[in-house]
Amino acid sequence: MMYMVYHKHTAEMCPGGNVRPDKEFLAKLNSQIKESGVNLIEGYLDAPGHEFYLILETDDNAKLNTAIEQLRLVGDTNKIVPIMKFSSAVEWAQKMKIQK
Repeated sequence: MMYMVYHKHTAEMCPGGNVRPDKEFLAKLNSQIKESGVNLIEGYLDAPGHEFYLILETDDNAKLNTAIEQLRLVGDTNKIVPIMKFSSAVEWAQKMKIQK
């Protein structure tokens, strides 16, 4: 199953900022995701807004939580929603006969 993980931190907690810099943050996050066994489909950043949007794939909730622990250390990761590709949704809806 795929999940969209939304994360936000403050400027004061930003690992790329001046107050609490962590030059290894992205490497640690990437490593943690890989080691957890979760598949990172893609990640997007709004650097000025201090927001991350990650698309992760896993069937194991514990692995998902392990994968994003690095984000929790610097801010809020309180929105994790299951998602599917639009093309898959179209196929499913047609199969179920709820769409043409």
